[in-house]
Amino acid sequence: MFVCAGDTESFSYAKSVGVGLVQSALNLSRLCMLDNPKEIIFIGTAGSYDPKTPILSLFASTKATQIEESFILGHSYTPLDNGVQTKWPQTLDLPSVVVNSSHYIHTDTHFSNAMCHAGILLENMEFFAVLRVAQCYNVPCFGVFCVTNYTNEHAHRDFIANHESAKERLGSLYQKLKDFHDQ
Repeated sequence: MFVCAGDTESFSYAKSVGVGLVQSALNLSRLCMLDNPKEIIFIGTAGSYDPKTPILSLFASTKATQIEESFILGHSYTPLDNGVQTKWPQTLDLPSVVVNSSHYIHTDTHFSNAMCHAGILLENMEFFAVLRVAQCYNVPCFGVFCVTNYTNEHAHRDFIANHESAKERLGSLYQKLKDFHDQ
């Protein structure tokens, strides 16, 4: 089953699960109960913590974190497991990365540097919840992401400027994903 956030980030071949951690967790759980998928492939855009990452680059992931800036600064802690990884039997011919999810788009370069130092490259609002739901339902899952922006003071402006191109790039990858899905 192909899924995406929805709203402005919809694809004809993917079911929308909602924007952010809560909507995507609730709606994907509902889809898992109703459709009983054999696998989940999430398609979405992402911001990069590393300004050396080319805009419109494609990545795959089976690992996500849910880390906020206050955690990195030592101003908060969590009793929850803030990392998740699912198993996928094969990989696409795309670089594999760790994706962080938050309800917020980070814009501080110090935070971005800390995330890069921790080995976390991308930020997407839904992916942690998608992986956690897939893990709960014991469904293999991975995500494919196209970079639209960097996590800096221009994040929103650059996201808007590159969003349509990123969606087109992800859409052109559909046949490869479908073939991969059907293996």
